[in-house]
Amino acid sequence: MKKIPLFMLLLIIALLASCSDESRSDSEIDVGSTGSKRSYVFAYKQDADEAKLETRAGVLTSRRWTNGQTIRIKFLNGSAAAQAKVKEVADTWLNYANLTFEYVNASENADVKVAFQWENDHITWSKIGTDSKAVSQTKPSVNLMLYNQNDIDEINSDDFSASILREFGHVLGLIYEHQGPDASINWDENRVVNYFKAQGWSLNQIDMVFDSYNKKQTNYTEFDGESIMLLYFPDFLTTDGKGTKWNTKLSETDKQFISTVYPGKAPVTPVLPMTVALQYTQNGGSTYFPYTGVRIGEYYWVNNNFYHEVPRNGNNLEGWENDYPITQARLDKYLPCARLDVSQYQINIADFKKYYGIYYNRQSVDYMTTKGKVYEGEDRKLTSWGLPAAADYQQLFAMCPFSTDQHTALNERDVRFALSAKAGDNPLAFNISDPNNGPYKTYWFLTGNNINIYNFNMMPGGAKLNGSGTWTNGVDDPHSGNVGDIYHLFYTVGFHTKESNIYIHDFLDTRNSFSYHWYNVRWCRQLTDVELGYKLYINTAKTDIKKLGVYDAVPSGYIELAKGYLRGFYVQYILDNPTPKYTIANIVEFANKVEDHTL
Repeated sequence: MKKIPLFMLLLIIALLASCSDESRSDSEIDVGSTGSKRSYVFAYKQDADEAKLETRAGVLTSRRWTNGQTIRIKFLNGSAAAQAKVKEVADTWLNYANLTFEYVNASENADVKVAFQWENDHITWSKIGTDSKAVSQTKPSVNLMLYNQNDIDEINSDDFSASILREFGHVLGLIYEHQGPDASINWDENRVVNYFKAQGWSLNQIDMVFDSYNKKQTNYTEFDGESIMLLYFPDFLTTDGKGTKWNTKLSETDKQFISTVYPGKAPVTPVLPMTVALQYTQNGGSTYFPYTGVRIGEYYWVNNNFYHEVPRNGNNLEGWENDYPITQARLDKYLPCARLDVSQYQINIADFKKYYGIYYNRQSVDYMTTKGKVYEGEDRKLTSWGLPAAADYQQLFAMCPFSTDQHTALNERDVRFALSAKAGDNPLAFNISDPNNGPYKTYWFLTGNNINIYNFNMMPGGAKLNGSGTWTNGVDDPHSGNVGDIYHLFYTVGFHTKESNIYIHDFLDTRNSFSYHWYNVRWCRQLTDVELGYKLYINTAKTDIKKLGVYDAVPSGYIELAKGYLRGFYVQYILDNPTPKYTIANIVEFANKVEDHTL
């Protein structure tokens, strides 16, 4: 069972038992976090015994400081400005760790000895945890690289602050994030070797990049891409083009984790905004597409269908849908099939692309999964947005309120009313009526039905054909169609999922059989346990659900509550509700009775 956040204690482990280093070189590296250039790489100093990882686990707890301890720190050199900056930044850890830093004179004994560019050492490094105490009082246990100790701009730079935070993370016993059991960085080993050899590394040092701690040596949770303990690796060092970015602040997981290692200062659960600005890119940051994420329970969801184009890739099918865009002629072909008057839907095609989005073929969806990245918020954090699974949509649907006074099962109307744009929310959120008062019209945007409760802005886009054939909608069937023709517009919703696709029509269908037809796409992000501040567990009899702290022990007979309908109903109706209307038995029944074609 995963236990504690990620970057793992070297107080509980020891790959870099003696020290862990980061070095600067004269070459510039674009780290991608702010767009600026940084002359920064890292290296390790390796002791002979550090290759014997499996033998170390029994002695690792010796690197943890005593909880509540005062750690004495002194400076062996450095300007007053540089020393003051170290004190200011290092103390950030003390907002969450139950420790005290006492800064003493250089002539006094100290646990931690800090130096700047000691004996012209251009490597930033630190001993791990209480290993600092074994270092001579006249030698550093932490070395910080500054090109100019009197350069106020360099001293106040994000780079230097990040180095201080990272090295004092080592002082407190933390190792590098990429060495955790769940880091899963897909290294291109040849490129890694060539890259770091060019920085002057030995093969033994390069091997340390690939080393990781096993699960017996660490307490850990899922990989934290925002951790201050995560080093920067360029995208080209990986086989999937997904490196790491340069982090300059403590992540929420950093804060929560260190507070569990040195408990006593309760971490503050962050207040999550209801909306977040997003920037999507799929070409390494050359082009960005703005989107908005909205908070819905335990998730953020993009609040409109993707509208950016996937680049056309020759004879491959990536971007194939670009060859068959929505046009007025294509809409005019569809409208009579639904017995709608063509004159009633002459629109601005740019509005259609914006509000209904693009209908992507499966190869384009896979391209976005591989190449796409989403940066979140004002500080543009690279976060784990991605294509939803069926269970993610199920949990979303379970967040839609329904009245048990009217019916006892969540159905497509409840989902449609809760998530769809209201009439007038955008230029295409309107119904079409027969100008001659005939019976055929659209109903999706009837006034008073839709509440768009989360600003999800769902639109009834239907789908598009991936080949020539026929399709049906119950009116004058069948209808002939060609590649790129639209069908079921105004009546249904279709989204790609990791497994296949989901469809909302006469009923919900969250595990639709795999189809190569073209559907709309939205991405979501599951909030992490640390962001939520809790974990949910259910007993095997499904008679009880417990909300526990992120690092609390799992009760016997309980397992983590999976994403899906049941969890969504619990979040909507019971979680943090002092007087819930429904019981666990009620929501278990709700989950079993959803009018989902797959249940």
